[in-house]
Amino acid sequence: MRSFFPEAALDPARLVVLAGKYVNNPPLYSKLMKLGFEAASLPDFAHMAAITFADTVVSHQPFTDRLLFHELVHVVQYQKLCLSQFSAQYVKGFLNGGSYEASPLEMNAYELEARYAAEPAKLFSVADQVQRWIAENRF
Repeated sequence: MRSFFPEAALDPARLVVLAGKYVNNPPLYSKLMKLGFEAASLPDFAHMAAITFADTVVSHQPFTDRLLFHELVHVVQYQKLCLSQFSAQYVKGFLNGGSYEASPLEMNAYELEARYAAEPAKLFSVADQVQRWIAENRF
């Protein structure tokens, strides 16, 4: 993975694997449901393979290379966008797309993860790719 990610993303990154435990959905969900959001439309943290909070990746299962790659893309996104902008873009993408998979931040992570999985020996810079999406206003 070191060939794809800058040291500035990898060095501070922390990985946590929860053994039989799950990250709870945020308290905000009850407020969103009162505003008319359906519970089924909100991302259920317990059903996500992993979730990234800035430089900490929490997984409900052992990491595969693909899962780790995907989550490390989010670490780079957090670094490039900063916490407040990442959070705002994530919520905006979710609201505009109707699901977390439709969020441009997720689309970027899935695209780069698929590129890595298709040709793991073909190196590219995740930081450069994330920066390109930022420059193109794709988030």
